[in-house]
Parts: sequence; C-alpha cells; structure tokens
Amino acid sequence: MDFSLDEVDLGFVVNLETLRDVLKAMSVNGRRWWIASDPSDAIATHTVTIGHGDPGCEDRLNTLYFRVPVLNEELPMAGTDKLTLMLDSSVVSAEEPGLYFEGGRVFKDSVEDLQSFYDPIQRALLTKLQSLTTAG
Repeated sequence: MDFSLDEVDLGFVVNLETLRDVLKAMSVNGRRWWIASDPSDAIATHTVTIGHGDPGCEDRLNTLYFRVPVLNEELPMAGTDKLTLMLDSSVVSAEEPGLYFEGGRVFKDSVEDLQSFYDPIQRALLTKLQSLTTAG
C-alpha cells in the first residue's frame, strides 16, 4: 500500500497492542472491530488490516476491511505488539467498498464506510488519551 502523510492534519499514532485493546472494547449497533491480518506480515505489506462488522461474516453488506499504515521499517525488538500504526481518515483505505441495500436497490457509499469505521475508533482513542492524561 502506498500512502502519504502529506494529507494528515491530525492523526493518531498508536502501537498495535494499545489499538487492539481499544478495539476489543468497542461495539456500535452490534458492529465490532478487530485486527484481521497477521501482524507478522505488517512490515512486508506496510499495513495492518482491521475488520469492521461481524467477524463471522464475509459479505460486504455486513463486514468491511480497512488497511491502516504501519510506520515501522523493521519489526520492533519487542515484537509485533509494538508496531506503530498511523490512524487518520486520509491514510486509511477500504479493501473493497461496502454494499448497502435500500429501497430494493444495492449501492456503494465510500464516505459512509469510512465514517462508520473511523469515527468510533477516533472517539475511543480520544477517550483512551484523556484517561491517560487524567491518570498521570
């Protein structure tokens, strides 16, 4: 995946371990988030894939996958949990657009895909950051 940080105004840099903990706690309208790729492949692909929807369902009406850039050039000595990811709506990309069924029609909405995936993660990371700053 090619990505450029040129478009990032304000993003989150987070290690995989922290992101995994944040994602585990998230559920919005029955939809979940999870690490869907093997983190040991992250250096070669420069991404980690995050699933959004129903982990047991593969169709694009219920589950989407998004690639998130990995900033590391080499595997951290502490292992894959310490991979550094960049989360910003300008550098996250869907593997395939989601499909929506409304009024007897099937359509795609890339903006809705990204918002439903990214906005809750952003809120959860902000909450995590606030809890760390008030605890310290």
